[in-house]
Amino acid sequence: MKTLTELEQDALTEVFNIGVGLAADVLSQMVNETVRLSVPLVELTSQEVASVQFHDRENRPLCAIRQTYSGEVTTDAILMFPVENSLELVRSMVGSDIPLEQLTEMEQDAMAEIGNIILNAVISQLSSTLDLSFDGSLPEVSMVTGETIFADFGQFHAQGDGQASVLMLTIDFELSTRQVSGYLAFLLDIPSSEKLISRLDRFING
Repeated sequence: MKTLTELEQDALTEVFNIGVGLAADVLSQMVNETVRLSVPLVELTSQEVASVQFHDRENRPLCAIRQTYSGEVTTDAILMFPVENSLELVRSMVGSDIPLEQLTEMEQDAMAEIGNIILNAVISQLSSTLDLSFDGSLPEVSMVTGETIFADFGQFHAQGDGQASVLMLTIDFELSTRQVSGYLAFLLDIPSSEKLISRLDRFING
C-alpha cells in the first residue's frame, strides 16, 4: 500500500482544511452559532490498521453518516460523531426546548443533512483542487462502534483482506456553546488510492 510523503500529507491537509472551513460556514448558519473546525489530522493507512487504531481511540457508540462517491476515484466517505455529540448538534439545529423523545426522532434526518453538507464540502474542494469528478449517493445514517465501522463499508467489505486504504481525518468541532469531536474517513480501493496520490503529486508539481 502506498504511503504519503511529508509534502503530500501537508498538501492534502491543506485541501481538506479548506473544505472543512467551507463546511463550518454553512453549519454555522444552520445552527445559528459560530462553528470552528480544527485543522484536520490526516492519516493514510490500511483498513486493518485503521480498524485497530480507531477501536483503541473510540469505544463509544457512534452516529455515522456515509455516502459513496464514484468517478475516477471511488470512495466510501463517512462522518462520525459520538452519539451524545450528535444529539447536541441536532439540539443546536432545532432548539434546546425540544423534548428528548422528539429530538431522537429528528436525529436521523438532521444528521443526514449535516453529513451531506460536510462531506460534500470536503469532496467538492478535493474535486476542484485535484481536477477529479465525483457522483455522490444520498447520505445513510446508522449507529456503529469503533470495532465494526470499517468492516461495514459495503463495496470494500467484499475484499476481505483488510488492505483497502483508509484516509482518516480527525477534526474537533467547536460550537460557541459546546465542543464536539468528529471523524471523517474515506475508504479507497488500491486503484483509487494510487489515482488520488497521482493527482495530488500533479497538483504539487504545478
